[in-house]
Amino acid sequence: MSGVACNQLPNIPRLYPFGTRPDQIGTATTTCDTWYGGARMDGAPQAALHWDRGALEAECDRAALVRAGVEAYLGRSVFSADGQVVVRVSLSRVAEPAGSRVVAKVHQEDASGKAWGERTVSGDDTCASLDDPLTLVVALMVDSPGQAEPAEPEATPEPLAQKPAPPPAERAPEPEPNDAGEILTAPSLERALAAPTHAVFMGLGLLSMGAQPAAAVGGALVATLKPRGFWGMGLEAAMLAPQDKALGTGSLEVSLLVLRGSVCPLQGVDDKAWWSACANMGAARLHTESHDLLDSKSRNEWLPLPGASVRAAWLPGHDFLLGAGLEAAFPISPGRYVYRDPQGMRQPAFEMSQLMITVNLGIGILID
Repeated sequence: MSGVACNQLPNIPRLYPFGTRPDQIGTATTTCDTWYGGARMDGAPQAALHWDRGALEAECDRAALVRAGVEAYLGRSVFSADGQVVVRVSLSRVAEPAGSRVVAKVHQEDASGKAWGERTVSGDDTCASLDDPLTLVVALMVDSPGQAEPAEPEATPEPLAQKPAPPPAERAPEPEPNDAGEILTAPSLERALAAPTHAVFMGLGLLSMGAQPAAAVGGALVATLKPRGFWGMGLEAAMLAPQDKALGTGSLEVSLLVLRGSVCPLQGVDDKAWWSACANMGAARLHTESHDLLDSKSRNEWLPLPGASVRAAWLPGHDFLLGAGLEAAFPISPGRYVYRDPQGMRQPAFEMSQLMITVNLGIGILID
């Protein structure tokens, strides 16, 4: 608060020793531009950043980037080598079944070496993924450093033969920074459960292989609901356009209708994207109809259809989605179809694959 006149500051009660007469009160000469309530207000650097990348690669020495980001975020210079508060950042790499991720442990120290306010920040397998979250965490620490333990007020001896003064009200300790846990920047089950409640409705175009005699096109409607703290749930209806397969002097027409539900352990949304990974269970109705053949007939067969799917969508606007996905389904006990040629011999006509692969592309809306 450099350059602020003394008469612009709030009135601060002054305390004098008990029994002091008014003519014994001197005049203080401390400049209010430099000190206010015992704290420096001239914007002087107040923290030192100590960075330890451990055994990680040289690319992980990103102290200069984080230091510049913090000062840009706060709009002032806050670091110097002799800062009274030290912010220590230690990096390590943690191996996981799905790969590895870089973890940073951050805490504060005072001049005596007493530490407090430790936090853990996690990213993906690159140190660059920690730049933004570390900038925010360090900025909050140096902007409001707090104390490990509030100091106890010293007792002042009271003079004899005087009525004791009432004890001063105890000052409540300042709250320490919230150490609630890790800050996650990579997708995880914990992050998916914390995703806000939202619903998505999409219309999809399909290209499927394995369900009909040749690659088939079709359409689908998808609706999903993701409550906060729970997995996502969805319903889907899809239909593939009929196909004709030539069989001697006749043909066989094949079409497929799919109805299924899904449970999505990984489903979330942010300002730019929506994503889901789901396990599916449903049923497929396979319709076949022969034309111009001996004993021509029509047949419907219902098949259990477990599977899995992944989808992702870009949000060009707050409510509008442009998405794509990939699905794999596994028909249980698919039928095998035969026909009789003019000589009365049985010939293979069509057999449904035990693996269906479907690529989809579509648009939708997001309701949150």
